[in-house]
Amino acid sequence: MKIGINASFLRKLDTGIGQVSHGFVKEIIRSHSDENEYFLYLEKDIELKLPKNFHKRIFLPTWKRDDLIRKIWWEKLLLPKKVRGDKCDVFISLYQCPTNFAKNIKHKMLVHDLIPKIFPEYLDNWRKKLYFYLSNRAIRRTDEIFTISEWSKKDIHKYLEIPTEKIKVAHPSVGEEFFEKADDEKDNRVLEKYGVYGRYIFYVGGFDFRKNIPGLLKAYAKLLERYEINDVNLVLGGEDKSRFSPLFTDVRKEIKDLELEENVKLIGFVEQKDMPALYRQCELFVLSSFYEGFGLMALEAMACGAPTAVSKSSSLPEVGGDAVLYFNPHDTEEMARVMGKILRNNKLRLRLAEKGRERAKKFSWKSFVKVFFEK
Repeated sequence: MKIGINASFLRKLDTGIGQVSHGFVKEIIRSHSDENEYFLYLEKDIELKLPKNFHKRIFLPTWKRDDLIRKIWWEKLLLPKKVRGDKCDVFISLYQCPTNFAKNIKHKMLVHDLIPKIFPEYLDNWRKKLYFYLSNRAIRRTDEIFTISEWSKKDIHKYLEIPTEKIKVAHPSVGEEFFEKADDEKDNRVLEKYGVYGRYIFYVGGFDFRKNIPGLLKAYAKLLERYEINDVNLVLGGEDKSRFSPLFTDVRKEIKDLELEENVKLIGFVEQKDMPALYRQCELFVLSSFYEGFGLMALEAMACGAPTAVSKSSSLPEVGGDAVLYFNPHDTEEMARVMGKILRNNKLRLRLAEKGRERAKKFSWKSFVKVFFEK
């Protein structure tokens, strides 16, 4: 059997879709049948040792700029043509996109979330609206739909009116590096690279409004003021894109308005290889999002043994189980109280670290991939 895979996001390993794509492809290479022939469709070459039954197809439209015009051109026009040329029997899209096929190619699509349906503010120009419209149409026409959480499954059923029996849930995992034991000397070199010293609360991810960074900063300010915890800084990892779009929080302004310049450290973009050290050495990881389709960062933190507190919203309780503490993301008092509870109780931190590691082991790439090939 010839199986095609849209592995385009392997060029963007710093994204959630990139990490899921990487985990899926590595597991296919490691454990799946060598009776099949696999074709990886890419926009950029990748450094990945492939068996003889794997083939790379790298191509781009004449429009080279990495934007939605190129995405639509590549996914809707060029990709199907290449797949037909390779005579694939099955095609797997590792994220929702406008790709469609005739009935002779069985199409399986992984839908991560429907954030623009829940937060229409994200569709702030015609290109995004067009891409989202074409993707939703393709989802409805797909032979099999997969998603990353039971919460996302409910959203797909609710917003796209797709029968639940057509949607399968496959929980992703995280890279092996997140399960490695700490090497304090190496970890400290990573912390020095980012200028991180002393005890700290950690967040890494986007700064768009659904991530609720203003709420986290307000809760942290209350933590300093009311719980007499002033020896723990807040470290925020991620790119500040507020100058490009009003959808992103102006983090520096929020920090200044709350007079937290001495307590909050912005470390910018974090390389994927450095993430485990920052998780392992933190006192507490906090994910304050209003909405997550899965919440990969929470699982990464748990795998690293970081005591973790997350919003009790969307898919996060599905990921955290009883291994994390929860708070209402709209209630900064409660968020501060939960953070304070963890920071002031060393036994609780150790217990959460241990339970987090055990919980994270329940998520595996083998189980994730298996769902895609079940009959």
